[in-house]
Amino acid sequence: METFLEIILERIIIRFFGLHTRYFFFLLIGKRKTIKYLSGDTKKYTTSLSQDFFNAVVGLISFSLIAIGIAYLVWK
Repeated sequence: METFLEIILERIIIRFFGLHTRYFFFLLIGKRKTIKYLSGDTKKYTTSLSQDFFNAVVGLISFSLIAIGIAYLVWK
């Protein structure tokens, strides 16, 4: 069960929702950032840690908004 929760939280919410939401946001405002940079795949530990933190925060917010939107559409 713990592995299942780790896969959902870390891989789907943080890596997918957070990373892609930040990528599309930077693309929308005109500041091009690569997926590699936003995922924290650098040699610097602090950059990697900070990128993962921002991905986690943005991922949780975007996942929550999507879940609320789906619930609203289902139980409208």
